[in-house]
Amino acid sequence: MTFLRVIEVFPPFIPDAKGAPGSELQASVDSFVSEVKAIRGIADIVLVASLKSPPQPTLSTIEASLILRKKLGVDAAPVLVVRDQDRLQFLSSVVAGLVGGLKSMMLVWGDADLPRRSPRLIGFAGLSDALLEASRVREKARSRCVFLAPVDLRRLFTVGGSSLAKERVAAGATLLLAQPPTTDAEETFETHARLIAGAGLAGKVLQNVFPFRSPKDVSECETYFGWKVPQSVLEAAGEGEASVLAIQREVVRRLRAEHCPGVYVSTRGTPAVAKEILS
Repeated sequence: MTFLRVIEVFPPFIPDAKGAPGSELQASVDSFVSEVKAIRGIADIVLVASLKSPPQPTLSTIEASLILRKKLGVDAAPVLVVRDQDRLQFLSSVVAGLVGGLKSMMLVWGDADLPRRSPRLIGFAGLSDALLEASRVREKARSRCVFLAPVDLRRLFTVGGSSLAKERVAAGATLLLAQPPTTDAEETFETHARLIAGAGLAGKVLQNVFPFRSPKDVSECETYFGWKVPQSVLEAAGEGEASVLAIQREVVRRLRAEHCPGVYVSTRGTPAVAKEILS
């Protein structure tokens, strides 16, 4: 059984023009490509995720993924945010990815962005609706592109949460990438494994590992995302990065030992950390 490794990266920033036209942008793209090149041997899919509130503009995830596909030949999957896009705009992005030869894409609903959302916008009823339409486009293109979608493990204990996750699979998602992260190989691993199995999604979910940086970082993530992190992880964060990464490696080893389909690695903008986690 193949153990799939999905590693998250962020697209390159578009710098303020100071030197020759395009020179700083090219340097930003080159740096991005170089970082991904260093991890391509351990990544089955490089997930190009969008930043929620970037300090400056970035290339689109589609553009960045096509660059990686062209320059490195890696399976780069852009994250496509559905909620605040017109149907035609979204499906045009899907077509652009398919025409560009992308083998994977991730579709997410996204947070509400009311200032950007036009009252006349003709969008989708939900993520499953978008997945279904994208799947039809994929079928017409005779493509085998893999569609990924998110799943909130905290909702799987409810009938509605479980049904929503299954609906996304039925609509065309091959795999679901999980949040919140599986922060340790005992407490949260057991809890998440029970939720996934209980929802009938065994073999369909990639659990997430997340490299915390410090006790303060743990606290901020708990507040911002609504996560609950075990005391053991908080204590490890107090001991330093090496201790946190050791816990994440244990999670990966447990996932392999339990014959899970793979792992989704958050790198938080530092792709090289994936080497430490997957070694």
